[in-house]
Amino acid sequence: MADEYIDGDDEALLLANLNNVEAEIIISKLKSYGIPVLKKEKGAGALMEIYTGVNLYGIDLYVPSHVLEVARELLESNHISELDDEI
Repeated sequence: MADEYIDGDDEALLLANLNNVEAEIIISKLKSYGIPVLKKEKGAGALMEIYTGVNLYGIDLYVPSHVLEVARELLESNHISELDDEI
């Protein structure tokens, strides 16, 4: 996987309305597989997080559109294995 966007490639929404902890875990996992991630905080969420420690507006994660399906599969496989561990 490329560490950068391919020229002319657009970002695609992967997940929306995450809290900061969820977002950082997902970003770390995707980057470990070489998938670049763009983190966008909505509204004044970033500023609110500085002052209150909480982003009430949520965080959206974007990946290059050519790796969107791969990123989804990685996150789904992780979720399923976590559920299997709990049973």
